[in-house]
Amino acid sequence: MAERFDVAIVGAGPGASIAAYVLAKAGLEVVVFERGDYPGSKAMFGGVLYTTVLSRFFPDFMEAGCVERYVVEKRFSMLSKADELSLSFKFLSFEPPYYNHSFTALRAIFDRYLAAKAEEAGAVIITQTVVDEAIMRDGRVTGVRVRREGGEVNANVVIAADGANSLIAQSAGMRGELPLSVILGVKEVVSLPRSVIEDRFSLEGDEGAAYEYLGGGAVRGTMGAGFLYTNRDSISVGFGIPLSALERLGVHPDVLLNEFKMHPVIRRLLRGTTPVEYCAHLIPEMTPQNLPRFVGDGILVIGGAAGMVNANPMFHEGTNMAMASGVLAAETIIQAHKAGDFSAKALSPYVTRLKQSFVWQDYERYQRLTRFADTHPQFFGKYPYAMAEMAKKLFSVVPDNDGLQVPKRKLELAVADYMLAEMGLLSFGMDLMDAAKAAML
Repeated sequence: MAERFDVAIVGAGPGASIAAYVLAKAGLEVVVFERGDYPGSKAMFGGVLYTTVLSRFFPDFMEAGCVERYVVEKRFSMLSKADELSLSFKFLSFEPPYYNHSFTALRAIFDRYLAAKAEEAGAVIITQTVVDEAIMRDGRVTGVRVRREGGEVNANVVIAADGANSLIAQSAGMRGELPLSVILGVKEVVSLPRSVIEDRFSLEGDEGAAYEYLGGGAVRGTMGAGFLYTNRDSISVGFGIPLSALERLGVHPDVLLNEFKMHPVIRRLLRGTTPVEYCAHLIPEMTPQNLPRFVGDGILVIGGAAGMVNANPMFHEGTNMAMASGVLAAETIIQAHKAGDFSAKALSPYVTRLKQSFVWQDYERYQRLTRFADTHPQFFGKYPYAMAEMAKKLFSVVPDNDGLQVPKRKLELAVADYMLAEMGLLSFGMDLMDAAKAAML
């Protein structure tokens, strides 16, 4: 191992690997440390992958087999105890190469692909290595302390890319303790033959589906969401829930996952599957006040470690945001390298560019919506159940006293009465106004 590198990166996720690729292509000496057996071995991916950043550098990524399916159907569902009320979008007009699509992916495959690209460019990837802390000298970061022979690795700049609970950023004084607002993501991958998946979800070829679930049938009606999406020959199923909500429920995550899998709607989609993999992961869901400092003397923080995740159930976007922040960090370091200045001031353009990009703007917008959801729990518990029940009442066939059928007008009135009794027209209207304000701010 060289005594000094230009850049030392902690973590080998997508943001780290694409930063390593950009830096190595520019001629810098880069080392990436990963504590897992291989990049992606300890990572979880619970949403879909947007490929705008990926396709900029690797336009042939689809041929490489690093992604599973391109998503042609997005479904958003509200689950009651046994029923589902859903809104589905199906897009069959997209044409190759599908860069404006989202994809399903498995991190064990995708992360290794990106890390291999970084290695091809000249970066050094070192796995099975724990990095304990940033080395501080005279108030600046000068490297990292690793659990390998030699113990210390010196670098002009360290990139903290070690996830939501970034110990590197914490050891460098960039952040405090992890707040309970952080989300625990739990996922199980279950195998199913490709032909069965395509038949069950009405897919063809490499088409895929991604479903999101809210309500009492997802995570006991608390803030959080379940998900299910298709891979080539497997299905990923799981949920995300704030640690604070999990603490209030007082149940083990395994219990919630099994409850979700056994919901009548989900159980039918999973029939005939065989468990392959189980994983859990912390996903940052932090207010601007909880975010770490992004830049210090000799250090930058990217991706999940920087809290740059859009955990909103509408998008579940994190990987693309991590890659974008990795590119911006790398480009900033290249300029600092040319100037021979690695101070916080020299690295500060990273913060400026980050806040001008979609990464910060999407984070800022959708974390406000998440804060709204936290103060309006009825959107996760009461309303989904009530809406599913109203739909059930409206489309039920009810016999009248003569053994025929009551007119639809009576069903409509029954639904209106139910809405007034269970939801409250005024309170529901005020909640909708609050939601609109949160979305438009």
